[in-house]
Amino acid sequence: MKLFLTLSLALATLSVVGQTFSPQNSGVTSQLNALDFSSPSVGIVVGNSGVIRKTTNSGLTWTASSSGVMNDLTGIAHVSGSTYLAVGKAGIILKTTNGGTSWSTVNSGTTNDLTGIFVNGLSVYVTGVNGTILVSANSGNAWTATNTGISFKLNKIYFVSEFIGYAVGDGGTILKTTNGGQGWNFQTSGTNTHSLTDIYFTDGNTGIVSGGITGTNEAIILRTTNAGSVWTSDDFAGAVLNGLGFYPDNSLGFAVGGSFPANTSVIMKTTGQGASWSPIASSSSRQLAACFPGNGIGYTCGLNGTILRLATNTAGLDENEQLDIQISPNPGNGIFEISGDLSADFSIEVSTLSGQQVLFIENGNQIDLTSYPKGMYVAVIRSGSSVAIRKLVKE
Repeated sequence: MKLFLTLSLALATLSVVGQTFSPQNSGVTSQLNALDFSSPSVGIVVGNSGVIRKTTNSGLTWTASSSGVMNDLTGIAHVSGSTYLAVGKAGIILKTTNGGTSWSTVNSGTTNDLTGIFVNGLSVYVTGVNGTILVSANSGNAWTATNTGISFKLNKIYFVSEFIGYAVGDGGTILKTTNGGQGWNFQTSGTNTHSLTDIYFTDGNTGIVSGGITGTNEAIILRTTNAGSVWTSDDFAGAVLNGLGFYPDNSLGFAVGGSFPANTSVIMKTTGQGASWSPIASSSSRQLAACFPGNGIGYTCGLNGTILRLATNTAGLDENEQLDIQISPNPGNGIFEISGDLSADFSIEVSTLSGQQVLFIENGNQIDLTSYPKGMYVAVIRSGSSVAIRKLVKE
């Protein structure tokens, strides 16, 4: 089945009420390639030239994390607790055990460019160029290479159980393992021209793959309902799709990408585990990856330092108690007074639930939302090195 979707249609004519991807200030202009979250509020994004940014307040603000390297970083995965692994060009693997405060280099055993990473319990899998798949049995502390028998670049990897996993890559490549990555077999994807960029399974049988051809600016989504024995495809003109993300309950899924020559974004949504797709209006640079750590909240990243944030409810916006802050009256008619444990130099950022900043106040004790619509807002109060997050309700 072929579906032709022009970029103007995606951007101008269709939108989904309550599902708006809003640009956030990442603080950088570098290309951002991948992101992952340990919770709806705590996450890390990685990009070119060793760029790492982190958030602890649901993506409302992002701060620098020094990687100590200049390699382009292409993948990031949360392992457990405050531990993350990042991978990138020239075989670089970085590890943090303190949420990105500091990073150390792990010997990968290869100089091949690495492209993607997946954590499966204590086992961790990494893809790369020249058919590279690396396996760690101890949460990324030591790595061994597995023989895939191919030379295509592999872009992403996904496991549905302890032993069953899939890897996708250039030339329409789909590989499957049934023994925990020790051996890999080809699956027939139906294409040898598309670069397959990401993969996600909603259950043991139903899987979705994104991809595209950059030269012709054409996207593809593949789907299987029988564990990869047969894949069907939808083609989309005017874009390349680079990443996939689903809510934890799989009720909604998203494919992100954009027009390759125009560097504009395209976001597609599915409510049927990939059976059909519809566009969501978005306006940004081309997106490369997506992550949805909770139902109703998610993030994408891409070119020009772009981070988009989706928040359809208050997921991830639990109030933070680092500061003893009071806001009154709350609910209120639009004027809110701030009091409590504030230093001489503090700031207040007020945003909508979708992440759109509406006010920035320095050293002021009053929030004035009288000119803004009724509803719920989020105030991020910074005093010294401490942060408090409060929900405001304008009646």
